[in-house]
Amino acid sequence: MIPIKSHLPASGKPLDLELSRLRKTYSSDPVVIHGIVGEGPQSTMSARVLGGGYRVHNFSFVAWKIGEQDVRTEELVLARAVPNSDEFVYALKAYSYQCVRALFSDEATRAVIVEGLEPDHCPADLSANAEALTVPVEVTHARFGSLTLDRGLHLFSGNTLWNGADVTVSLAATDDDIAPQTLQRAEQIMHAESELGRRVSQFLLDSVASELAEEDPGMKMHPSMLELEGLHFCETGCVEFWHNDAGLWGEHSLLVRVDLDNELSFSVEG
Repeated sequence: MIPIKSHLPASGKPLDLELSRLRKTYSSDPVVIHGIVGEGPQSTMSARVLGGGYRVHNFSFVAWKIGEQDVRTEELVLARAVPNSDEFVYALKAYSYQCVRALFSDEATRAVIVEGLEPDHCPADLSANAEALTVPVEVTHARFGSLTLDRGLHLFSGNTLWNGADVTVSLAATDDDIAPQTLQRAEQIMHAESELGRRVSQFLLDSVASELAEEDPGMKMHPSMLELEGLHFCETGCVEFWHNDAGLWGEHSLLVRVDLDNELSFSVEG
C-alpha cells in the first residue's frame, strides 16, 4: 500500500486543523491507528489558519484499531492536511486499508493525522471486518419489497409506490437493520397515503405559491408540475417528501417534512 500523506506546512501544527474549527481537545502524543475507509462522503475545506496554505480532507474509518487493541466499529472521523489545489486527488478508496499516526480527540470520535505509515499487511482481524463490510445487506418488507443498506449514508433504500407513482424510498438504518419504531412509523404513513398524499400535495402547492407570490403573483401551479421523487423515513419519526422544483429554483429539491404530530413544513434544499 502507498501510505497517505499529511501535507501540513512546516509552520503549522496538526491541532490547527481542528482547533480552529471545532475547538476540540486532542491528545499530545500520536498513536498508531489501523483503519478501513468508509464509503460515506469525503470532503475538503480551506483551512482557516496559516493563510489558507492547505485544505482539510475529512473522511472516516468504519472499522479501526489502535495498535494491537481490539477492532472497533463505531465511526471515527479523521482529518488531514492536503495541498491547496483543485488538481490534488484527495478521495480515498472505500474499504481500503490505511495506517496512520494521529492525535485523538478526548471523546475518541475524531482524530487528526500526523503522518501515514506503510505496514507489511493489514491486521487479520481488521481484514475480516473489511470483507464483511463489502457484503451487501438486504432486508425484505411486505410493503417496500427489497431494501439495500447504504453504509455510507446509514439508510436502507429501494423503490415503492405512493398513490400509484413509482418513487424511491429510504429508511434510517440502525447498524445493519431498521429499528422497529422506524418501520412502525413507515407503515403508519403508508396506510394513510391517500389522505396524507392530498395534504402534502396541497401544502406543497400553497407553499410554492407563497414563496413565488412577490416574483410572479399570477403564476398558476398544478400538482403534476412538482413531481414526488422520494420518501425518507428518519430515525426521529419525521417523514420527508422530496419533490423536483420544475426548474423554479434552478433544479433544487422541494422538501415537505411531516413531524411526529403530522404537522407539515416546507423548505427548498440543495
